[in-house]
Amino acid sequence: MKKFIKKSKFLLVFVSVLVLVLSGCSGGSSGEVDTSKTVKVLLSAGDIGQFNAWKARSEEFTRETGIKVEFLETPYDNLLENITTDGISNGGAYDLVVFLDSMGPALTQFLEPLDSYIQKDNFDVERWPKSLVELSTFDGSIYSFPVRGHVQMMFYRDDIFKKYNLEVPTTWDEFDIVAKTIKDNENMDAIVPYYKTGNNGQNLFMWTSYLWGNKGDIFDENYNPIFNNKEGIEATQRYVDLLVKDKVAAASSVSYGEQESRTHFKQGDGAIWIGWWWVYSEFNSAEASAPEVVGNVKYAPVPTWDGKGTSTNISSFPLAITKGSKNKDAAWEFLKWISSPEEELDIVTQTWENTIDPSQASTVVTQIDNLKDAKLNELSNNFYQVGAEGFENSKALPNIPEWSQIADILSSAISNMATGASVENELNKAASQVEAILQSAGYYE
Repeated sequence: MKKFIKKSKFLLVFVSVLVLVLSGCSGGSSGEVDTSKTVKVLLSAGDIGQFNAWKARSEEFTRETGIKVEFLETPYDNLLENITTDGISNGGAYDLVVFLDSMGPALTQFLEPLDSYIQKDNFDVERWPKSLVELSTFDGSIYSFPVRGHVQMMFYRDDIFKKYNLEVPTTWDEFDIVAKTIKDNENMDAIVPYYKTGNNGQNLFMWTSYLWGNKGDIFDENYNPIFNNKEGIEATQRYVDLLVKDKVAAASSVSYGEQESRTHFKQGDGAIWIGWWWVYSEFNSAEASAPEVVGNVKYAPVPTWDGKGTSTNISSFPLAITKGSKNKDAAWEFLKWISSPEEELDIVTQTWENTIDPSQASTVVTQIDNLKDAKLNELSNNFYQVGAEGFENSKALPNIPEWSQIADILSSAISNMATGASVENELNKAASQVEAILQSAGYYE
């Protein structure tokens, strides 16, 4: 890496140390909590069951601690801008904020490192899978907790599989055989991927499962692009050939983002869908899916390359304390409370038992003990055990400030290849563009 990177890291370490010293002097993590404070929490707007449950349960937190909680909402598209604007002014409009992990590199400068709080209260960060904690870690410091996280799974129509006596595929070789059988014999698409460019790089998630599973990667240890090497070309060709050559994918996949592909599957027009686990509840909802789909969808780990191990994609929507917060100690108390294993488990268990207010229903679990909880897995037919395997064998997209630009380049390349452009040429062109961006940013000597 260039000296610029080393100097930046040194500066960040120095600033982190200074922050810890100052916070210690000012009582920022002294344990003296002003219970008359109101903690303001910024959430992404929308009818999100997990967030609705937080709102309802925050009254219990207030009764226990005296600290009031006010929830603010903004559309997802405005989330990054709102946090950034308040961070630049150090306004303190929000004490806690949620955000997509890929926003982390840009937002870290406006967030409070949690290391001193974690140490003071001996808080166990290992309650979460390492892969999720890494998404909240920058330059050795933890800046947020992964209270909301997702892993990819393979969802399939169990009735179609039974009709043709198909085994659930564990490798891409097995998958190809299953997909061809369905396409040749059933009046539906075998799989519904999403190759459309844009949408924050949605079409990269399934691609990276192919890439990582073939022991390929996006960068080497020095951030040189390597997705265009032999493994990368092989994996990418196999991914786009679902549509281009084998034609087992929906022809409309070339114009699909995740939502469109999900809708195609829910309407009963596809037998397999690979994507985020939270969608499972939609597939079995009579309000969201076709009658022939409801009750017939099962799940399994994403297939891998034969003999090469598995590596699927994860994402997180963590919760962090803002650097401009005037109520950091109170915010920390609420962050600990909302991160408790008991709260997470209770919300999800009640969801599976159908004993919770439907508006507060959530299937999201991120903590290891809860993922492996015997009762929860009995209720969910081992849904969380499958999720735990995914988290344990997962990777995440690069956590660097330039990623949004790079994702746009790769997303466009995937779209071009899905419409017939040369895989090798597109990957080489994308590698040159990515290298130019990182060269300009000072990544290379």
